[in-house]
Amino acid sequence: MPRKNNTPKHIPFRISGSELTKTRYTTKRAAEAAAEHRMLLHMHLTLYVYKSQLDGGWYLTSKPTEEDTT
Repeated sequence: MPRKNNTPKHIPFRISGSELTKTRYTTKRAAEAAAEHRMLLHMHLTLYVYKSQLDGGWYLTSKPTEEDTT
């Protein structure tokens, strides 16, 4: 008598959270250049760069990270 295959179906990985709507930069330098450009356009704006733990991409944020506060 043949056995039944009871393995669960594969569910592809999908990024959820705030990174889904943000612009992803492949390098830190590209993200820093984009941050500098935006800060030149809006003088009251301060942007920081951080690396996402989910996909390894670089993103911009207005909140300082732990590296920026030290």
